[in-house]
Amino acid sequence: MDSSLSKLIGNGATIITPTQRLSRHIRYQFATDQVSQGKQAWQTPDCLPWTAWCKRSFESLSFRTKDNRILLNKLQQQWLWQDIISRSKYREQLLQVTATAKQVAQAYQLTREWCVPIFPEKTYLSEDAYAFKNWADNYEKQKQENYWLDDACLPDYITAHINELKSSLNVIVFYDFDQLTTQQQNLKSALLDADIQIEEINPAGRNESTRFSKYTDNQSEIQAAAWWAKQHLEKDQNVTIGILAPDLRAIRDKIDHGFASVLTPQKWLTVNETIHKPYSISLGKPLSTYPLTHTALNLLSLGKRKVSLNILSTLLHSPFISAATEEAAIRAKFDAALRRLGEQQLSLKNLYWIAEERCKEYEQCDQFIQLVKKFEVSFLSHAKKQSLRQWTTTFSEWLTGFGWPGERSLNSDEHQVMTAWQSALTQLGSLDGLSKPVSFSTALFQLNRLLSETHFQPETAETPIQISGITGAAGMQFDYLWVMGMQDDNWPALMPVNSFIPITCQRDFNIPTVSTDAQLELARFITDKLKESAKEVVFSYASKEGDRQCRPSPVIKGIAVKENNDEDYDDYKNVIFESSAIESFIDINAPEIPVGKTANGGSSLFKDQSGCPFKAFARHRLHAEALQQVDIGLSAAERGNLVHKALQYLWQRLKSLENLKYKTELELNELIHSVVSEAIKLQVSQQPETFADRFTELEQQRLELLLKQWLLIENDRSDFKVIATEDWKTILFEDIELHLRIDRIDELADGRCVIIDYKTGPVSKNDWETENPNDPQLPLYAVTNSQQVAAIAFASLKRGKLGFVGQTESEDILPKVKQDAELAWQDKLDNWEQILIKLANDFRQGVATVEPTRTACRYCDLHALCRIHERIETFDESLEEEGSVDV
Repeated sequence: MDSSLSKLIGNGATIITPTQRLSRHIRYQFATDQVSQGKQAWQTPDCLPWTAWCKRSFESLSFRTKDNRILLNKLQQQWLWQDIISRSKYREQLLQVTATAKQVAQAYQLTREWCVPIFPEKTYLSEDAYAFKNWADNYEKQKQENYWLDDACLPDYITAHINELKSSLNVIVFYDFDQLTTQQQNLKSALLDADIQIEEINPAGRNESTRFSKYTDNQSEIQAAAWWAKQHLEKDQNVTIGILAPDLRAIRDKIDHGFASVLTPQKWLTVNETIHKPYSISLGKPLSTYPLTHTALNLLSLGKRKVSLNILSTLLHSPFISAATEEAAIRAKFDAALRRLGEQQLSLKNLYWIAEERCKEYEQCDQFIQLVKKFEVSFLSHAKKQSLRQWTTTFSEWLTGFGWPGERSLNSDEHQVMTAWQSALTQLGSLDGLSKPVSFSTALFQLNRLLSETHFQPETAETPIQISGITGAAGMQFDYLWVMGMQDDNWPALMPVNSFIPITCQRDFNIPTVSTDAQLELARFITDKLKESAKEVVFSYASKEGDRQCRPSPVIKGIAVKENNDEDYDDYKNVIFESSAIESFIDINAPEIPVGKTANGGSSLFKDQSGCPFKAFARHRLHAEALQQVDIGLSAAERGNLVHKALQYLWQRLKSLENLKYKTELELNELIHSVVSEAIKLQVSQQPETFADRFTELEQQRLELLLKQWLLIENDRSDFKVIATEDWKTILFEDIELHLRIDRIDELADGRCVIIDYKTGPVSKNDWETENPNDPQLPLYAVTNSQQVAAIAFASLKRGKLGFVGQTESEDILPKVKQDAELAWQDKLDNWEQILIKLANDFRQGVATVEPTRTACRYCDLHALCRIHERIETFDESLEEEGSVDV
């Protein structure tokens, strides 16, 4: 620590810093010096940031003056601005009042900091500036009438009452302020006029070496910085190391992951244990993103009476609710059951019905449902409008009813989050004096916004490695410093001009953000200070960001850029792997199914065995499946199901081509309308939330048009009658009991049959032509059918590609489906049968090789189980292309 600063602290001086982090850093350095001198006790330094010193001075003045001013907190100030803007004549022109209120508050803060009157006469005012003037006049009027004071005007208030305050002041030190605002200069002058001793101190330079490094990308830059820090830390555990990034907010998670992988790799092996990290990141995350508060907000959102599946899924897996451990397995199964329904959101009424009527016994989580029901009863019993203070009490009662924050003991970080949550509720309740009674949705919105705008970082012991943004590290001294992200678009970080203050005013009163030259000069000044803040300083930048080429910042001058070939650092998992004795063996066979034991499955068993033997083993013997992802509206499979049902109902009524041709156009339209309505009605019973009135109307129109177009193709066929639609049958094939559902079977005039499979995506008869057919469903139906089969075909129902695609014994059976000239029909059936027998035998014998065809991975959700991406370094992207949808 600087000796002059240490001496001033020892003499009882008050140290004022620009940031909270610098104050903490100074206190830590002072304590370290005292310990090194052998002291066991010392006076805590009076060191605090500018804003905290102003508030402390106001509290001191409240006992020395008769001016009973009330200092508004930030949330109260924001609410006041928002209320003024909402009631103004400009309200209808604004898309987001909340965002506008934040910008207006920032503009007002700037005018106070740089002592800009709102606004000087003869100043040209844009529409934005004129609106701001009206809002600011109203704001100041309300403050005056209610004896309120805000953060922006607090320094001016202290300046005006400096004589009442001077008896409590000794020596004031402004430590490492890059630039004092006009407001701060005025307060400083007032302190001098009151005979208060003022000192301005900047850290002494300590630089011994500086270099500028270039890396391929951001990831390699982070990894290099982490290994560099680790090497210095291994040499000396008492060093202080700084890692700075101008865009820390954007890459915070990447830095955390990169440094954790290098400095605390054991955390990946002990997930449930708290690992001490030798680094800390100064930038907090929004309080709403922490699991504890996120769960609380999700629980309260149940009061909306309609809840998204994502929120329900989060709650079902949350450990912060009653019976979370006891019902963990059942809640997970209930989550899977909800996903299979395909509803993107559910009403509480439907949730109860699904849980009690549609779920199987092992999927029914009774305690969770009872908690929700108890909440709903309490919710309905409360007044629809309450004061915000009453809502905070009600919110706490409801959360207690859910058993929040859970049955297990909270760890240190969770305790701090809990304290921050209580503080947020207190702030929300402080709006009572400014707001009228509000609805539940308004109260929850304000709480959610408050938590989202509150950045929180759990406090930890001081660590040797400090990671922060550049502005957050102002004045801090290190032994070693690495400043990353020095691309020209990152640094200098230019601040936008505030549009609510006229440009002429900003120039006349020297607001720095108005001039790019001023911002550039300030960035150079800060960069020069960073060079002197450590013995060894490294600047670095990434030459590529995605596909974009990056250039070094022009602010870093006089230092040659060093090319760094991305070093192959010893990755922890590689060290473990290489240090162990690895025995390799090939394991591609699962246990055989014993002779005499019947296996079970459907047509998909053969498709999976053909496409990838491991997929068949995982799905049909391990019964592995991923949780379904639910999107807004209907999935492709659900749309296909609607088409299936509509066609099923249609042919159950038509029964034959003769009846189709007999119908008049009006009768046919009425029939189509009827069967489509019936199909949609069935789907509505499964997904009532999805089928809004307009959505139902559009689906009705889509399906009616599709069926009319399809019947034109059916009308060109030779005579047939439909003998089966969506019929289930069970057969035994090579000791595998198959449960098959055939979309449709037509009987021709000569007694032969045609087997049809509806498809809503692209189709190809080539899917049956190889030793590993992509879709052997129709060949399987053909070889297992008791009636003589004359043709098999896909009915392609894809818009613009309607028609039959298949194989036939003769060319007069289906429109545009030709006979194979090279292979007789019976030979083709025999060939398919041999292929299917081989697939069945492979499945029974346990053949489970991870060997997918080019299309087998399209819709597979078992990549994490088969590890295909780890086995193939360059995964063929063609496997991920869109293909047909089998419904």
